Amino acid sequence: MKRISFPPARFVLAFLATSMMVGCSGRVASDDADVVDDLGAASQPDTRADAAPPSGVTAGIAGEAGSFTAAMVEEGQQIYAGAGICAACHGPDATGAIGPDLTDSEWLIGDGEYEQLVAQILEGVSAEEATNSLGAIMPPKGGAAITEAQVRSVAAYVWTLSH
Repeated sequence: MKRISFPPARFVLAFLATSMMVGCSGRVASDDADVVDDLGAASQPDTRADAAPPSGVTAGIAGEAGSFTAAMVEEGQQIYAGAGICAACHGPDATGAIGPDLTDSEWLIGDGEYEQLVAQILEGVSAEEATNSLGAIMPPKGGAAITEAQVRSVAAYVWTLSH
């Protein structure tokens, strides 16, 4: 049986994936949008870089320009694979798909240090900055409705992948 190929298929699939990612995030998260339980207490852990780590977690995983906790890295991994929709473009193992490989030491924009990663995720990647062959952009926060604290956790996870 002869196999039929359609060379532009990868571009069509990439376009559809990018369109879906951008289109699925029609709401904007606020930086202080904590989930509140029935008792009125915030049910999300405080994941700011300057927050005290939960007991039993060592603080001070040192990124060049800041530090973060092991709990932030763990939360960042969960957000990366889930609500942050990062895996849609960077791949489930972060080795790249539409977006670049996040596991190597080559950074296409910036130097790959923690605070720079936070800024890049918050700002996104414009068409002028895009370096992939498809010209695919990354919207601010990857197009996901995540808080700045969650962005900091994702950046902590991504930093650990290449350091």
